[in-house]
Amino acid sequence: MSSINLLNTSLMKALMDETIPFHDVMNAFGIRTHIVFNLPSTVLGFTYISRRGNYHLLLNGNVNYRTQVKTFIHEIQHILNDMPQHSYIIGLNMEYLELEDKADEISEKILEYITKAE
Repeated sequence: MSSINLLNTSLMKALMDETIPFHDVMNAFGIRTHIVFNLPSTVLGFTYISRRGNYHLLLNGNVNYRTQVKTFIHEIQHILNDMPQHSYIIGLNMEYLELEDKADEISEKILEYITKAE
């Protein structure tokens, strides 16, 4: 499933208008989402795969909702496109890598697309 198809669903639109929380949206795709409040402001979120093979997406709870949504979409890009090639945590100390730039670019486009569709 492409990222556009994944993110262009009624679930994602419900996420944007805040009628369904992150947890419910991602549980539908088998991804565990955690909102955490003890991350530094420089870390908006990150993704990792547990020993059991479960994806975990952590979002900084100290930033505004729109930033959380953008970070969420950014991390989904990593799950779809980068995690199959990398077996480590994506998002920590990687902000200057090409895969981060690409995920930023895609998340901006998708957020803009979803926002226009509302």
